[in-house]
Amino acid sequence: MPAETAKLTPQSITSVVFDLDGTLVHSSPDIAFHLNAAFASCLDLEGPFSDQIVENMIGGGLKDIIANGFNELSLTPDEALFDRVLQQYRQMYLDQPVVRTTLYDGVEDSLKKLQQNGIKIGLCTNKTEATARLVLDHFNLMPFFEVVIGGDTTPTRKPDPQSLKTAISALRGDIATSLMVGDSKADFGAARNSGCAVMLVDWGYSAVNVHDLGADLYISSYQDFNHALGL
Repeated sequence: MPAETAKLTPQSITSVVFDLDGTLVHSSPDIAFHLNAAFASCLDLEGPFSDQIVENMIGGGLKDIIANGFNELSLTPDEALFDRVLQQYRQMYLDQPVVRTTLYDGVEDSLKKLQQNGIKIGLCTNKTEATARLVLDHFNLMPFFEVVIGGDTTPTRKPDPQSLKTAISALRGDIATSLMVGDSKADFGAARNSGCAVMLVDWGYSAVNVHDLGADLYISSYQDFNHALGL
């Protein structure tokens, strides 16, 4: 059973945990770029995945992206081929974590305002921790984050609550006064399964309409985020 969610007011929030892809950064062009390159390298296929197709694959972590790629091609790989594509993608992404990725408008200003108000900031993503850190570092955002939890940091990934709970614990926070900010069903599930309040952005990478999920808050810009938290 999902945990009961605490009722938050802007004044009661002491920590905010963000998702990365589709929430802080528009990264689908890079994910598509590296996914196409990995499949091209391992299967001799030239660019089968558009950015739009890839956006619907994002959310569950790297293995899910690779599996979705094979499903899109109606292919059933053996374990060796799957692992080869996965490792090729992982290495390519680590080598060039930001080629086409951009920061959403207002992100840095909102992070500054959170920090100025003494609110602790964490990241909880299904992207690998090493890659997430490289992306944050590229945009000079690492100083804002006291903790970075990736899809390989804990044994399970969102929507399982363990990674989010680990992030909040590392922030020395309390579920009852924490907020998860994300863009997908995985973020919503992690928050609900942990009892944490959840805010969903409506510009990200969700295969379903996020407004149908029943989040506590919705925003369409980081100006809305600042207003919702009274920053």
